[in-house]
Amino acid sequence: MINLISVLIHVILIHSMMQAAQRTGRAGRVSAGVCFRLYCEDDFRELDETTTPEILRVNLAHVVLQLKSCGIHDPRTFDFLTPPSIQNLKKAFELLYALKAIDNEMGLTEHGKKMARLPLDPSFAHLLLQSPKYGCISEMLTAVAMLSTENVFYRPGGGNGEDEGSGGSRLASKAAAAHRRFASYEGDIPTLLSIYETWEKEAIYIPSYAGGKKAQKKKQKTKDSKDFGKMLHGEWCLRNFINGRALVRAHDVRKQLSDICGRAREKNGLGWDIGMSCGAEMEPFYKCVCAGLFLQAAIRSQIAGNVKQQRQQRQILLEKGSLTGGKYKTLTSKKEVNIHPTSTLFGRNPAPKCIVYCELLQTKKAYLRGVTQVREDWLSELVPDFYKNS
Repeated sequence: MINLISVLIHVILIHSMMQAAQRTGRAGRVSAGVCFRLYCEDDFRELDETTTPEILRVNLAHVVLQLKSCGIHDPRTFDFLTPPSIQNLKKAFELLYALKAIDNEMGLTEHGKKMARLPLDPSFAHLLLQSPKYGCISEMLTAVAMLSTENVFYRPGGGNGEDEGSGGSRLASKAAAAHRRFASYEGDIPTLLSIYETWEKEAIYIPSYAGGKKAQKKKQKTKDSKDFGKMLHGEWCLRNFINGRALVRAHDVRKQLSDICGRAREKNGLGWDIGMSCGAEMEPFYKCVCAGLFLQAAIRSQIAGNVKQQRQQRQILLEKGSLTGGKYKTLTSKKEVNIHPTSTLFGRNPAPKCIVYCELLQTKKAYLRGVTQVREDWLSELVPDFYKNS
């Protein structure tokens, strides 16, 4: 008799000894087990004994917004199980005030009430609420849904240190070529929009819950309908190196948001025409992105000196590989940042002068993700209360 032993290879992100111990138990859940931790024991001993509560680690703007929508005027007086720091609560109030979700008396504005109805991060809720003004509700529903899920690009490994003839390198090259089909010159958000719209045109998605006879009937119907000739969801994602699970998640989020936005106001909806589209004219969409993400704007840093000195400095940076993504400074915090290598704007020549972003990632350097090019003069035009004309 062969004695079967369950094995757990520990490579996932661990924040505390408690988490490590909890995950060790998975190896012996159904039989005797062994856990292999692929990190040093010294690193393990440096971990905190317990996990820091999430409320002490995350942005509290959504929490504050929901508490105020429930009638709690001052969330600082709320009886939290783990009270957040006053500093984090202050940052949440500052963000909501900048987004005009609360007024000078800390009361919830009409705009704030609409934001609270949407199950989104306040920045994305504010972004979506700009769309009726610019006539791009349909496009923005898709964009926000895609931003609310994990990375949709599947990038197989094999490009680092492997021979050009290796299978991994060939797969990586094929993935890069497939992704270029969707890439937008204007940045990441229109690229996500392109992925979803292309998927809708070329693929058939049959929800897993519509299984059995219902799924078979739907498959049969597609053979005799306008969907004939389309690829199934899984095949399309495999061919285009797209994360199918993330795409399905975005589809579900979009449906949920559409239900809320299209529902009548008397039924706690927004009463929008969710089919409103800007069509082929994309400038209103980019203006909407700019107006929605105005707090997350950055300007490309200029190289000092005369024209000759600038060219020399630019050449030196190019040789060092430091100019690949362009250096930027955020307009609110004046922080030096770089475009993330996974962005469609990384390495673009010329680099965009003004951008808005969805996320700031801090590693050894500060990187921007979810980057989209906008015009600098749009900031003062669209958000004059925040960006005064110089």
